[in-house]
Amino acid sequence: MALTPAAGGGESSTSPMPFQTPGPVNAEVQWDGFDPQTYVRHNYADLRADDREFLRRTRDFFAGAKLSEARCVDVGSGANLYPTLSLLPFAHTVDLCEWSAANVCWLRQQVDSYDPMWDPYWQVCAEHPAYAALTDPRRRLARVARVSQTSVFDLPRHAWDAGTMFFVACSISADRAESAHAIARFLRALRPGSPFAVAVMLGSAGYRVGEHSFPAVALARAEVVAGIAAGAYDVEVHEERPRPPLRDGYASMLLTTGRTRG
Repeated sequence: MALTPAAGGGESSTSPMPFQTPGPVNAEVQWDGFDPQTYVRHNYADLRADDREFLRRTRDFFAGAKLSEARCVDVGSGANLYPTLSLLPFAHTVDLCEWSAANVCWLRQQVDSYDPMWDPYWQVCAEHPAYAALTDPRRRLARVARVSQTSVFDLPRHAWDAGTMFFVACSISADRAESAHAIARFLRALRPGSPFAVAVMLGSAGYRVGEHSFPAVALARAEVVAGIAAGAYDVEVHEERPRPPLRDGYASMLLTTGRTRG
């Protein structure tokens, strides 16, 4: 199994897709061949309007959750730091759980002192007073972050107080059941009442990183929201239709926030 990196982009539909061509399940994908440097250059070298809006909304949600010294988790961190940055001011610890060995190596380098390309993402966070009060985010991340090679399917139960999972459930395999299972395991890993943010691509037809193709599930908005609502309350949903799109093969991306039922 692998936790794929986050991707800026997605697609939308109001009903589940009637059929999907069979493709590889998570365990069949060579995740250690993922190239985080290529992925980051394509997806995050420039702060896109869709990622800015997702980060802004996630920032405001966690700032309003009244967290303090929380045990936090970012699941499927991959080659994306901005979900972790959204947790930083409120975290006693942040566990970055990722399966690809290449991405784990990249993450460990970044948490020691992250690349300046992430500074614009932190500047979006710092537009809120709760984040602006944290004047040295690099030092804070190096102190609280813990990177581990961990599968979403092996997350412990009720281990964290807040969490993020960005663009993972849609892009870890071509199996719809694995997508639904990933969402359920993420929510179960949080304690009852914990605030969370989940982002997915909708209608994704898969994606490429350099010379390698990786699978995806063409998720629909209704099925994602229903799956999250089964384990959460106070659920809010926001959809972005990127123009221009980040890549071919999707139409929108979905951000869902709420609190876990436990």
